[in-house]
Amino acid sequence: MFLGETGFPYGLGAVQRMILMAKSLCVAGSKVTVVCRKGIWENNVHSDFQNEGILEGIHYIYTSKNVHRPKGFLNRNIQKIKGMYGEFIFLNKLRRANDINAAIISNMSTIHVLRYRFYSLLLGFPIILNFVELASSMKGREKITTRINDYFFDNYIVKIVDGALPISDKLIEYYETISPSKPILKLPILCDFDKFEFSPNKNLEVVFLYCGAASYFELIDFVLAAFDQLKNPDPHIVLELILGGKESELQKIKERIGKTENRQHIRLTTNLPHKQIPDRYSKASALLIPLRPTPQDEARFPHKIGEYLASGRPIITTSFGEIKNYDFIDGETALIAKDYNVTSFSKKMSFILKHPGKSKEIGVKGRQMGLDNFDFSNHGQRLLNYISILSNKQG
Repeated sequence: MFLGETGFPYGLGAVQRMILMAKSLCVAGSKVTVVCRKGIWENNVHSDFQNEGILEGIHYIYTSKNVHRPKGFLNRNIQKIKGMYGEFIFLNKLRRANDINAAIISNMSTIHVLRYRFYSLLLGFPIILNFVELASSMKGREKITTRINDYFFDNYIVKIVDGALPISDKLIEYYETISPSKPILKLPILCDFDKFEFSPNKNLEVVFLYCGAASYFELIDFVLAAFDQLKNPDPHIVLELILGGKESELQKIKERIGKTENRQHIRLTTNLPHKQIPDRYSKASALLIPLRPTPQDEARFPHKIGEYLASGRPIITTSFGEIKNYDFIDGETALIAKDYNVTSFSKKMSFILKHPGKSKEIGVKGRQMGLDNFDFSNHGQRLLNYISILSNKQG
């Protein structure tokens, strides 16, 4: 079972990771169900999507019976209650049929994980935390209620689950400190490499592409500053930003672009559906993902790195976090700035302009490295074995 996420199957990184974990288990011979307790889309979006069905071998169900977000405060809260009630009824039905071995939880809400802990104790199945972020280290979560949630989540909630799937060594270290007696399985970024077109880049432009959330303003500012250091670039040299987020966040980015020296070379696309993004990657000359020397970036491992690699285009990054733990080799499988420094990063961008042939080779080798390490099909059996250990322990 997968619990805690909403927006299946059209969400971005978090939902795509859940899908890939589910597909990996299906490949290993397991039955899988994704449970969403409420709908989140406007009524005119995904209008033909049913509240229960099978997609890519994955059974899913919306327990509120509605995949869309109702209008009005009262209706929305009624849907939440219906969804939570339906969620418990559905889990109880499966447990009576002896058809649930474990649940993987993708949620950073203290209240919701406590609820899932109650369900698991009552119905008798283990819960496993999909552990991809250290909540208290994340920027943009300064609201007092959020800070309280994150404090309890990082210090107590991670103790009450039966196991965890940390995405990074930093999170392994943290979890082993908090819950030293509980088994864990490191599960890196996952990607379906078959979904990404891998063909020669015939684009006449040189496109540096950054894709991410507009809330990561610091990183976007860093990328813009590095692009500005490419003095008087050729008209065919472009920085493409594909960003998702709130209008206020996007407006802040637009204002920052307006102050950029090379602003006439910048293209901004906002809230692009995920299914259209791989095509943009395949047309880029290089894909940008700077990582900072911060607890947040040491703990996380961005989902898009897998997708970047799958496109066969060279990635430009920095030597922090999980980059150091895999075969990301500067000049061979990626272009890696040793420091989180605008000038160092810009020099790696200049390499793309000066050495187009070598850059293409780096992209090809990076794709093979990613295929070896991060293709979802390589992780299904080890994930299933881990779940079996917890399930047998519970029994």
